[in-house]
Amino acid sequence: MNLPLPLRFTCLTLVLMLLPSCGLSFRSAWKTPASNAGVCGKWEGAWLSTASGHTGQLRAVIHPMASRAPEGQAFQFFYHCTWRGILSAAFKTTQQVEKQTNGTYTFRGDHQMPNWVGGVYHYDGTIKGDDFNACYESALDRGTFTMKRVR
Repeated sequence: MNLPLPLRFTCLTLVLMLLPSCGLSFRSAWKTPASNAGVCGKWEGAWLSTASGHTGQLRAVIHPMASRAPEGQAFQFFYHCTWRGILSAAFKTTQQVEKQTNGTYTFRGDHQMPNWVGGVYHYDGTIKGDDFNACYESALDRGTFTMKRVR
């Protein structure tokens, strides 16, 4: 999609004005006590785009959802990321989590973002003890999430 420059500028301005409100919901979730059992809890670290080299801070709050999925339990991953210390965004994804026999948890899922930022993002990752490692990929970007559990 190739939008005229004035329309792009208007869309970008609108997004930048709305982004701070995304963080309010995340800040509330971050302040709420969270269980540190299994994959649940608070996580903190960084994201890295291997496509562009961009990086930033990353935090997440993870908790189980009420329903079960056939291949594993559904969990909500609530992320908050920063870029260049100025811009930030918060988003929620539903991931299917499976506990492996060695105690490691694996997770995967997809999340629909606007097409202008890549469309569908696919996530695959592992949580082992206090270490969170994941890869993400979309039509426009790919990279990694690396975090540690916050106790």
